[in-house]
Amino acid sequence: MTVTPPLVDTNILVYLFDLDRPEKRECAKTLIEVCFSGRRPLSVSVQNLAEFSVVVTEKVEYPLPGETVSRFVHDICNFSGWNVVGYDGACISDAVGLGAIHHLHFWDALLLATMKRHGITTIYSEDAHFSKVAGIRAVNPFVRT
Repeated sequence: MTVTPPLVDTNILVYLFDLDRPEKRECAKTLIEVCFSGRRPLSVSVQNLAEFSVVVTEKVEYPLPGETVSRFVHDICNFSGWNVVGYDGACISDAVGLGAIHHLHFWDALLLATMKRHGITTIYSEDAHFSKVAGIRAVNPFVRT
């Protein structure tokens, strides 16, 4: 049985470049380096990459240069350790249903529908509400156990 790698949520990618939160930045860096070093594959949705791009270029106090963001996204999309997944019309339809049932924002529901479509059962995220959906486990990498 093949296990699909856990998905990295947008907030983890954003913290990787957040100079104002050094503890979270280091934790995110460690998680991402595990993938880029070839020790463990990870998944990411094209939605995460799009959200990341908007946040770090438009929504933060110190926006990143577009070239830096483009290079980072390119590196993820072209490195064999990253399982980059997308969504389609059926995922959008499923997301509407998931959102209504679990009282989720559409974009969170779309990410969950995409995960389900691709057989991804674990998400690294600060957002515990992802665990509302049966078969999904949310792991907060910033919480020490």
